[in-house]
Amino acid sequence: MSRPPRFRVLLSTIVLATLFGGPQIVAADGVDQAQNKVDRMLNELQDLEDRMGQLDEDYGTAQERQTQLQGDIATSQVKLGELNVKLGSVQSVMAKIALDRYTAGDTLQLSPIFSDAETFTRAEQKAALGMVAIDAGQTSADGLQALADAVAREQSSMQRMQGEAVGLIKTLEDKQAEYSTLEKEYTAKYAQAKRDLGEAKFKAALEQRAATAAAKRAKAAKAARATGTPRGGGSAPRSSPSVTINYPAPSGKAGIAIRAALSQLGVPYRFATAEPGVSFDCSGLTAWAWGQAGVSLPRVSRSQFAVLPHVPASEAQPGDLIFYYTPIGHVGLYLGSGQMVHAPQTGTTVSITVVHWNKVVGVGRPG
Repeated sequence: MSRPPRFRVLLSTIVLATLFGGPQIVAADGVDQAQNKVDRMLNELQDLEDRMGQLDEDYGTAQERQTQLQGDIATSQVKLGELNVKLGSVQSVMAKIALDRYTAGDTLQLSPIFSDAETFTRAEQKAALGMVAIDAGQTSADGLQALADAVAREQSSMQRMQGEAVGLIKTLEDKQAEYSTLEKEYTAKYAQAKRDLGEAKFKAALEQRAATAAAKRAKAAKAARATGTPRGGGSAPRSSPSVTINYPAPSGKAGIAIRAALSQLGVPYRFATAEPGVSFDCSGLTAWAWGQAGVSLPRVSRSQFAVLPHVPASEAQPGDLIFYYTPIGHVGLYLGSGQMVHAPQTGTTVSITVVHWNKVVGVGRPG
């Protein structure tokens, strides 16, 4: 029995679709899967970079606080020493009075002075101090009470700071351990991505992602110019090999800071360091560079952002600092023409990159 012509046409179409269309669909699915794999790898690396950047900032903030506490504790120790000298002379007077009264059989109690202050009311302490003041030829017990109170306050303050300092030691150790773990994970994933994709394909994927981000930034910038709103785009930058030095030569302190930063091109990134010619982290580089211009900046980018006057992104000038993320986790030194010099992250060196504005949270102007 012969099939109707219409059925034969339909059957032929199905056969042709199976022979020619099927592999194309499978191939397309394979391409999508491969691209998804590349995107997943790059996203994982970016996430690790962001987390390491935040840890670097947290560590630097704790270091900064530790340095401040060391100074405050030293100041408190000096002050407490001075107060104890004054209190020592009072205590010698009190001891003599107590001995005289005891040997004379006097029943007056000076316990509120020599015992734990919490055991007695302030009125009882002041009454006892009043007797000391009378015997010592003082006109009032208020001065003696004020001295005793000052010593107690200073001791309490110093103990609190010492406790915080001890806690910070553990915080610093924990942050460093966590960073080391993330650094190992990042290094392993980066190497794995290069092996899985091949070095050339991996490099091309990074450049393609940067190009896509640049196109989005250009579109956003065009829209911003149309509305008069400063905008940008992209993520915290991994330096691109296609970037070239292209910026106006500044003068003054900004120029000194820029030349200092550029003198460190190729120096490795290293967590929580600022050693010229050896290693830098992002905020270590900006603090050191501006330090060469005679401008002192805090060691941590969050603190740098807090103390600097802010300017709109559209008014950024060479030498300004570009801050990324909320909370702030990265900073670079603006060169002009949309470029900056920075210390990016583990596995990289001090380098020049384009400014990626959509994660920029502010621009600060030292000097």
